[in-house]
Amino acid sequence: MSRENFHRLLERYLEGHCTPEEEQLVHHWYHMLDEYHGDGISEANVATIEDAIWNKISQQINDTETSSEVRYLTRHRGWWWVAASVALFLIVAGTWVYLRVVCYPIQPSFASSKQSEATIVKVRNNEESTMKVILPDESLVELYPGAQLEYPRRFKTTDREVRLIGDAFFAVAANKDNPFWVFHEGMITKVVGTKFKIKAPKGNEKGEVIVYSGKVDVYYNVGRNHLVKRMLSAPDKASLTTNQRAVLQQTTLEETITENPLPVSEQLDAILHETFRDISMPELAKTLSDLYALDVVADTGLDGITFTGDISGIGLFKQLDIICTVTNTRYEVIGKAIFLRRK
Repeated sequence: MSRENFHRLLERYLEGHCTPEEEQLVHHWYHMLDEYHGDGISEANVATIEDAIWNKISQQINDTETSSEVRYLTRHRGWWWVAASVALFLIVAGTWVYLRVVCYPIQPSFASSKQSEATIVKVRNNEESTMKVILPDESLVELYPGAQLEYPRRFKTTDREVRLIGDAFFAVAANKDNPFWVFHEGMITKVVGTKFKIKAPKGNEKGEVIVYSGKVDVYYNVGRNHLVKRMLSAPDKASLTTNQRAVLQQTTLEETITENPLPVSEQLDAILHETFRDISMPELAKTLSDLYALDVVADTGLDGITFTGDISGIGLFKQLDIICTVTNTRYEVIGKAIFLRRK
């Protein structure tokens, strides 16, 4: 089968134009792959299983006429020539679907394509202050000292992709039909239009994504060395909004609150005049939630406790320190929420 014919078959499969028998065979192949895994995949056996799967696929390609897929289809349809062609298509297309469609990207498309260097822009900030970069879609990037950004001179109409090493602030131009992807150390950040900061140090240091406004999806990037994991499971994902962040851990993403939450833009004036008198703790928690677009929750046991005091012009965690000191309570950050509780 030529590459051109393969692409036509693949397009027909992805568009849902396959026969019921072909779809049944696809399901059979996946079930066979699952059964082959035995007790499941772990860090200890992932390399062994990966080799075994690829050996199995190679064997099937070299011996299509006697493969289990052909025997399965032959028993159900009796058409040997259809079984042989569909089995070969299944092996190649099924693998392609998993790696290219079901799985998420591990690097920008321009990194693996044959684009000339003239079509790719590489910017490195060798100065001691931040450097502003305007992207082809008019998004703004502020590169911190030592950071490096790579992007195409012209974005595709289906997605906007950049690659980052180091720290940078992004103000992405909104375009819901053309998402913006940042590939950085151990993580992949996807947005439509928002403001966020990425800390992407090279090596073993923990990277971060900090959201100042809008919504951001952050994916844990297992990289190219864990093929089986990419085939069998979706990547760990953190969905973030204003004043939330994702921190890269060794094997996952930790979702939490930014170290210095900022009031949302429409609340900038309100934060300068936050003086309260006998406000109940649940009502105060709701006020803080509105100010910072975060979940601040007061336990039901605090309904009868009130707060009086001035917490204007200071950051959220300092405000919480004052509130808890005055009311003899405490606060606890769990994930992306803050809980006010009795001591």
